[in-house]
Amino acid sequence: MEFKKIAALILAAAMAIPLLASCANTGNGVNTRPAGDGGSTDAGDFASGDFDNEDFTFLFIQQKAGNKDYYGGDYLDAESLTGATIQDAVYKRNMAVEELYKVNVNQRLEENGDPAALLQTFYMSGDFCFDVIYAWGYKLGLCIVENYFADMSKLPHTDLTKEYWCPSAMEDLTVNDSLYICINDISMNKLEWAYFLFYNKQLAEDYNIETTLGSPYDLVKEGKWTLDAYLKMLSSISNDLDGDGKITKTDVYGVIGQSAYDLAYSAGVQLLEKNDDGSYSLAYYNEKTIDIANKLAETLSNNKYCKGYNEIWENADTSGFNDQWEYVRSFFATDHSLFLSGSAFLTGELRNMESEYGILPYPKYDENQEDYVHIVANLASIFAIPSTYRTDVATAGPDRTGMILEYMAYKSNELVLPQYYDTLLKGQRLNSEDDQLMLDTIKDTIHYDLCSMVGLDGITTNFHGVVSKPNTASSTYKRNEQKLIKQLNDFYMDILLLNTKEEGKN
Repeated sequence: MEFKKIAALILAAAMAIPLLASCANTGNGVNTRPAGDGGSTDAGDFASGDFDNEDFTFLFIQQKAGNKDYYGGDYLDAESLTGATIQDAVYKRNMAVEELYKVNVNQRLEENGDPAALLQTFYMSGDFCFDVIYAWGYKLGLCIVENYFADMSKLPHTDLTKEYWCPSAMEDLTVNDSLYICINDISMNKLEWAYFLFYNKQLAEDYNIETTLGSPYDLVKEGKWTLDAYLKMLSSISNDLDGDGKITKTDVYGVIGQSAYDLAYSAGVQLLEKNDDGSYSLAYYNEKTIDIANKLAETLSNNKYCKGYNEIWENADTSGFNDQWEYVRSFFATDHSLFLSGSAFLTGELRNMESEYGILPYPKYDENQEDYVHIVANLASIFAIPSTYRTDVATAGPDRTGMILEYMAYKSNELVLPQYYDTLLKGQRLNSEDDQLMLDTIKDTIHYDLCSMVGLDGITTNFHGVVSKPNTASSTYKRNEQKLIKQLNDFYMDILLLNTKEEGKN
């Protein structure tokens, strides 16, 4: 498909489409810091503005299970200093933003709503009493093609190359030079929900894991923590404690909740390849993927070593837990599993674990793979900017939004991140230098899976089928290839159309 020719046709057609979004008055600041200049980052280097103490509002669409906030976190607003480590840092950050820009930072909370339905209601009613949207990642991603969001790469006064904008995420989520969903250090979600491995040190000692197979920490440091090493380690432990001839959830086994999808991605498999014209091609069906699938099949399909969530919670009484997922993870905490696939969020659940646990990065494909890879859960909340700026605030607009987000992300990097990363995770929840080093390795290799973030479910489902069932991988892929190419091309065409609308507004 010749995308450039089609893009030209779309551009011509789009000029005739009335714009749905309108811009209110913008702020009066001037950008004083060129993008990517690498200069200092004190307040004097940021754009100036005075926004008359008007509201700057985050629409937080929060998802809860029981009394637990999954995938969001209290990172947007705090009313006062309370002595709580993270919340006090959020309060101090917001006060710095409010003082610099004479603005009132707050949040509008909508619990357990579907972002698509809520945003449609807001847009149809003209209720734009918010400046930034914060909600489950893939659910916001599904809304991109509805023209609900502005292109954040075009926001004035922002520098997306800065560490506090997570440049790897910006690259992963940018399509045709446009960015409609993103993350920065205002939220800790890219750290809190990047998948890695928990390691039960007590079971490792009891079953002489490190004596016979080596320390996984040493393997990581030496670049030898590979798929083969991990699979060998997790399949080295299987003990029928009750002697009933079966390995059930109350026995001892290698891992809970291990996904073939995550392992293949961390082994360097790319679902998509970006073409020179900005479009994408499918890239995951190749010899490397089939080799990975063959490595995974024998081990992950064997419930002597691997237990899935469904197997553990089936017909179980989970009433003593916040939810069924927490119930399943309790079997790692009570020494039934050597490994648990999870993220930093789960360290809160493991605070009372009697045995010592550690953390490890996901394994590489082989020793030649340059970096470890850690994918952020597609449910983790992420940011978007509404395509129509609010009209109830005179100073609202792209200038104000860009200034505030840039400075707020910077101050979060300075105030909130150290409290979460150094004080909470390293200081309270990880008790060895090895584990702290593993956390640094994970933090430095975070990525997002574009397909799972923007609703290309046909591709993600097909990829999972390929890597989990190598015997039928060829037919699984080829039977759906043309349909998947069409889905991918349709998505890209939708992005091109959004780009032309953005250009029309400007």
